[in-house]
Amino acid sequence: MIDRQTGHLILAPSVCICAGDSLEMVAALVLGESTEVRDLHNGWQWLSTHNVPVGPHYVHFHFRFCQNRLQMVSVGISPERTALVGSWEQWSEGAERDRLKALKQWVREELGREGRFVWGTVTADYDEKSASSGITITDD
Repeated sequence: MIDRQTGHLILAPSVCICAGDSLEMVAALVLGESTEVRDLHNGWQWLSTHNVPVGPHYVHFHFRFCQNRLQMVSVGISPERTALVGSWEQWSEGAERDRLKALKQWVREELGREGRFVWGTVTADYDEKSASSGITITDD
């Protein structure tokens, strides 16, 4: 899914998302089950899409655009389709930290390691504020 040489997201043979792509270009791909655009009215816009089938996984993307250029992507990966409206009753910090381990392993399998590359930076982290784990791809 992440091209090791360029950092492009390759979701299918004819679907490639690159740093610098516009919000309109990415939105036109009609990825996933649910798409939402949030304009932060400060030059930043976010495009979120959920349950995008990529290989054996379902992927959630949060594309972040500054001045209509893709700058950052947050990625969540699940082996099964996830509910679009979740419940805190099913959440636990232990399970979320286990998810983080799985995401770190996925990054190692995709790219060999986390960290800085010539095209950008990739990390897998747990965010205590949002109580969630994810992969972040940043165009440097």
